[in-house]
Amino acid sequence: MAAKYPNIRVMTVGQKTTSATPLAMLSTVEQGWSVASPQSIGIGDWTYFSAVCWLFGRDLYDNLQVPIGLVSTNWGGTPVQAWSSSDALAKCNQTLDDGITDKSFVNEIGIGEFSDINLQDVQGAHDNANLYNAMISPFLPMRVRGAIWYQGESNVGVGAQKGGEYYACQFSAMIADWRVKFQLEDMYFGFIQLAAYPASHNGQLPMLRQGQLAALKLPKIGMASAVDLGDLGSPFGSIHPRNKQTVGKRLAATALALEYGQKMVYQGPMAQSASFIKGNMISSSLASVSVKVDFMADTLGTGLAMQEVTCPQKLQSAPYCAGFEVLSAADKKWYPATGHIQGESVMVTANIATKSNPQAESILTVSYGFSDWPLASLCNKEMFPAIPFVMNITSSP
Repeated sequence: MAAKYPNIRVMTVGQKTTSATPLAMLSTVEQGWSVASPQSIGIGDWTYFSAVCWLFGRDLYDNLQVPIGLVSTNWGGTPVQAWSSSDALAKCNQTLDDGITDKSFVNEIGIGEFSDINLQDVQGAHDNANLYNAMISPFLPMRVRGAIWYQGESNVGVGAQKGGEYYACQFSAMIADWRVKFQLEDMYFGFIQLAAYPASHNGQLPMLRQGQLAALKLPKIGMASAVDLGDLGSPFGSIHPRNKQTVGKRLAATALALEYGQKMVYQGPMAQSASFIKGNMISSSLASVSVKVDFMADTLGTGLAMQEVTCPQKLQSAPYCAGFEVLSAADKKWYPATGHIQGESVMVTANIATKSNPQAESILTVSYGFSDWPLASLCNKEMFPAIPFVMNITSSP
């Protein structure tokens, strides 16, 4: 397939150099500028080039029919702070001396995905600014159109440089700083919201996904959600789902819409507000409650849709999966709920334990897909998945 795209050029930066100071030139290049071909794109298991980057670029070319250059500069299993300059780190109260060590990174992952890592091979790759200095800084004189980003798993967990709150700050700061450094204040930036996988970090993965959303406050940011693409059977580990085709296509849709001005649906439904509708006792200690969730109009596409999804059997014995849930004010417990489409809204219904007739204040919060493995049943008719959310009940309509 790659041979059919001679107007796409690709380049791959080598994963052999880190630097404590910004470099003007690349120290390692795995593959210099090359015409797209089976040899330059991938030999075996994508030896030479990023699958998502290639599929993203290929889809852009199919739509735009103009020459495209793709640079793959990446290093798997590294944290956001390694790709952030000292200026960006300072925005989140970090310094060059605050980096996590290679050893603690490998030990804290705790999911068995990286047990074969050789620390000699990754020396310095997780330290603050080291990859920005070696693999981003040399490109600053080059005119670019945009950047895409598939990262976040290494920031899942606990600690000063992990978790959703830290990521919300550092990821946004990194994007803003790259735009300053490239002297392109409206540079398109696209990223992938992390796919489902059993992270074993006590609910920190959904918090990281929430941290990713903070970047959407910046202009011209495209998010391609992969929450519905979990792949427990992946031979590369569940942290690496194999369906890169869908990821690349969704990411390309954000660029076509935001950077190239094409009128198209490019994201899934995003919740805007939630309101208590009604509650009634169904027994002396159980009540049925209903909450209406409304969505941003420009994310609905041609309408809401529901898919049939189930929690994988091997994950059912632990709290990995979640669809719709509500938080009761009476006992501060989360209760499973069902969602039904009503026009441009979703009516969420749950049975909660209570001894009095439920009122608006009986339900504190409604959530959707807020787990390691979201039960991603909700989407729009264009098949972009709804974005997981946790939202306070604001008022009765």
